[in-house]
Amino acid sequence: MPKMGIAIIGAGMIGAAHASAYRQFAHRFSGGALRLRTVCDMNPKLAQDLADKFGFEGVSSSWEEVLADPEVGVVSVCLPNMLHTEVTMRALAAGKHVLCEKPLALNADDARPVHEAARAADCISGTVFNYRRIPALAQIKQRIAAGDLGKPVQISVLFQCDYAADPLLPYSWRYKFDKAGPGALLDLGTHAVDAMRFLFGDVAEVVGAASTISIGERYLPLGTAVGHGHVELSKKKEKVDNDDVMSGLVRFANGAQGYVSASRVAVGSGNRLAIEVHGTKGTARFSTEQPSHYEIALMDGTGPANFARVPNRPSSPSVGALAAVPHDLVSIGYAEVFGFMIHEFLSAIDAGKPFENGSIEDGYRAAQVLDAIQQASVINAPVRINWQD
Repeated sequence: MPKMGIAIIGAGMIGAAHASAYRQFAHRFSGGALRLRTVCDMNPKLAQDLADKFGFEGVSSSWEEVLADPEVGVVSVCLPNMLHTEVTMRALAAGKHVLCEKPLALNADDARPVHEAARAADCISGTVFNYRRIPALAQIKQRIAAGDLGKPVQISVLFQCDYAADPLLPYSWRYKFDKAGPGALLDLGTHAVDAMRFLFGDVAEVVGAASTISIGERYLPLGTAVGHGHVELSKKKEKVDNDDVMSGLVRFANGAQGYVSASRVAVGSGNRLAIEVHGTKGTARFSTEQPSHYEIALMDGTGPANFARVPNRPSSPSVGALAAVPHDLVSIGYAEVFGFMIHEFLSAIDAGKPFENGSIEDGYRAAQVLDAIQQASVINAPVRINWQD
């Protein structure tokens, strides 16, 4: 690996997750090949605070300047949704290895050129689908592939958060369709849809979908909010025009059915991904609220099937090589899983091989499913997905 610098473009909440993971794993690659070079944000204080916290060499307020820097070779795009497409395309054109936050774009039409550019580029690229690295989820995928659960029948994936449940949370780009796209569907449902595809393969049809806006207006802030933080509010309100909750019923190419739901107003759910998979021989289930294990029930012909707990072990995916404490039942949290993804991305760069477990193509395919769910909720009718596009 030639010597190159790492840049974080966007110093908000998710930019900090990238910065932390790079700091944790960049040193594992031989010869001092990687260095923490630049944090970029339009807010100079945010950029400097993040750079100081994680040991980056410098800051910038211009992503164009970062992409023009010959000493920057690896870029994480951690900007608001509406900027992902342009900056990722420009990073690919500049020959940078690029990891783009989800969603890849606000819709599939915008995501497709990114996919095409990534396929034509010589650099390594990917979409942030960090939940694929949860050891329990990766093990469930292995069990499905091995046929342990039998023929896939049904999958349920719920991504529930409550960051927008408080009506006094200030209005921001997240609540405006032309800036954020669909609300909970795109912000959270992207992960849920990718989890469905990760476990069950391509979706053939969205049979139906329902959308709800539960908080129709929000106050404009007087100051600058970071992430989902509260600030002093003005007396002026703006209309929320994207969903707080979105649910869809889908049919997979393998004949199975699926239910996917995303909510940003699920009171009491800080950041909950819950998955239940049913096959002709068994069921597996997992929740991020209990990350140290998954549960599985298998028919063995001797009587009713009961759920057994399968803990994280040193042999679980990523655990033995990367976890700080590779031991039975030690919980693997969000930050560790995020680090596993960054390590995998850097390993792909080091080996000069495609980053396939959460590729730019996966980001595009997720966008196609999300578009179909959004369309089905509007027309109240099924929507077929053409995977030949």
